[in-house]
Amino acid sequence: MNGLELKKWRKLLNYTQEQAANEFGVTRPTIQNWEYEITPVPVAVDLASRQLLRRWKQRPGFGPVTLVYASAPLSPTQDRVDRLPTLFCRRYLDNNAAFLRVLELRSSSNFFNPLILDDTNLIIWGGPQLMEECEKLHLQG
Repeated sequence: MNGLELKKWRKLLNYTQEQAANEFGVTRPTIQNWEYEITPVPVAVDLASRQLLRRWKQRPGFGPVTLVYASAPLSPTQDRVDRLPTLFCRRYLDNNAAFLRVLELRSSSNFFNPLILDDTNLIIWGGPQLMEECEKLHLQG
């Protein structure tokens, strides 16, 4: 990550330099030095910024998102395939809308390996974490 990318990340999350400094446990001048490339952005900050961005995208209101799932299990270790899986993709306004659809589909015999992707096709939610989040929503409603 370079200084321009750090600034772009900060603006995307609507952070001031002070807020970004608090997230990383540094001072505002340190953020300034990184953004103006006076000093290089540490690898640890790059990794932390990716995790913070992922958490930001996991907000219920974040969107649009795409729900992707298969009609049969996707297993790289399975020798024999009983049926070829079909992949389904559908865009939703936000995570919350995708969670509701997962709740509708979860008991279907044609619902496997769900993922929720952002607009750059990076995984926001998947696996047990996705199902736990949907279950929380179900218990609230």
